[in-house]
Amino acid sequence: MSVIFANILFSLFLGGNVHEYFFSHTDIIEKENSFEISTNIFIDDLDNMFKKKGYQNLKLGTEHEAETADQLINDYLQKNLRLIVNEEQVSWDWIGKEVSEDLMSFWIYLEVIKKGETNSFTIDNKTLTDAIDDQKNIVNVVLMDNTKRYLLFDKSTRPKVIK
Repeated sequence: MSVIFANILFSLFLGGNVHEYFFSHTDIIEKENSFEISTNIFIDDLDNMFKKKGYQNLKLGTEHEAETADQLINDYLQKNLRLIVNEEQVSWDWIGKEVSEDLMSFWIYLEVIKKGETNSFTIDNKTLTDAIDDQKNIVNVVLMDNTKRYLLFDKSTRPKVIK
């Protein structure tokens, strides 16, 4: 039996975490007309956070996933992954999500349509820091002017300004 399969079984049947680290990874890439956002978040961490908020039986990442799952995840991210472009908080279009190859995380895809040239860019990523004390959120930002930043957020990190 593979180690990944054994970890998944352990998680499903015993309710333990299959990982000892708590992080998400987000890429934000500025294109000519939009910002493309992809974020990778552990499914069990999301599920546990939603359970603490009273959402039971979401069955995230399974064939029987609740119909409301995408909207719940999107609403949660809108509150916890904040982007401010040119001094204005922006919202995104939900493109979709998929389960990663190892079945442990979601890749979530979002897009922000640009309203013009980017003069300032601020990001704050508090994803899961309200539910997990050790949560870290890694953000890789690549802007059109070749500005590149690799940022780390945790519970105490303040929003970060680029440019």
